[in-house]
Amino acid sequence: MLDIRKLVLLREVEASGSIAAAAQALNYTRSAVSQQLSALEAETGVALVDRGSRRAGLTVAGRALVAHTERILERLEAAESVLLAVTGGVVGELRVGVPFHEGPALLVPALTRLRAEHPDLRITLHGVAASEGREAVRLGRLDVVMAARYDQVPEKPVPGLHEEPVADDRVRIAVAPDDATAAGSGPVGLGEFAHRQWILDPGSGLGRLALHSCAAAGFAPDVVADTGDMQAALGLVSLGWGVALVPDLVPARPGYPVRRIPLAEPELVRRLSLVVRRGALTRPAVAAVLNAVRVAADALVPGAAAAQPEPGTR
Repeated sequence: MLDIRKLVLLREVEASGSIAAAAQALNYTRSAVSQQLSALEAETGVALVDRGSRRAGLTVAGRALVAHTERILERLEAAESVLLAVTGGVVGELRVGVPFHEGPALLVPALTRLRAEHPDLRITLHGVAASEGREAVRLGRLDVVMAARYDQVPEKPVPGLHEEPVADDRVRIAVAPDDATAAGSGPVGLGEFAHRQWILDPGSGLGRLALHSCAAAGFAPDVVADTGDMQAALGLVSLGWGVALVPDLVPARPGYPVRRIPLAEPELVRRLSLVVRRGALTRPAVAAVLNAVRVAADALVPGAAAAQPEPGTR
């Protein structure tokens, strides 16, 4: 019978791209990982790791075995979750990925209430880049993460994960307080900003949304600041450095006022979700956090974030 621990090592090599990186991620020595993989190859009778290149990629057999490993791990975790639900309460540790640079306006208040209701549950927060959150949950480094999707820039689903929709967050364009564009309150076409300078991270989901939307409006944005840090972007916008797309639930940066202008059709929306492993759905702590965030999301008044005046705005 195959050893599940060796299968986890193989999966980590595929995710990390090398034996050394997998060893570092799992706190093993490189030689220990290499020996375990060699033992797994001896057990299966086939080569699983392609050691002929700089990156330790997997062979066809190795990738097939990892695909089965995902399903095996999901069923094992589901079994453990059922036992926890039968024998225990909301206890243990829950590792939650939070996009601190955007301001965790929805997630952290719900977690604070959950921690007060369940004092035996230890919740730890971990800063995570939006592009890395789903993979961190898949590999077991986090239990829950807040993630975002945009209809205009679809992403491939990650195997073994469940995404719980929690809120739709309108995206507007932020400009400096004294910017003459859209002096009224009505929506403005994105083409009005074709000759402006832009602040965006081309590698992020929001950045790809900006590039896609600008292309649909007939222009390529002049990117003068490449950052995915929303608070830094708001600071640059406030100082007149450029314009940026900003979701409404990203809070204002104190001392750096901006105006957020609604865009004409098509309206841009960030779809927020909580991401957990499918096998952990019945784990009491995971079920509790999903319910707490659903309640917090239901309490949000549509447009409430947009209606809040930014500090210093007149």
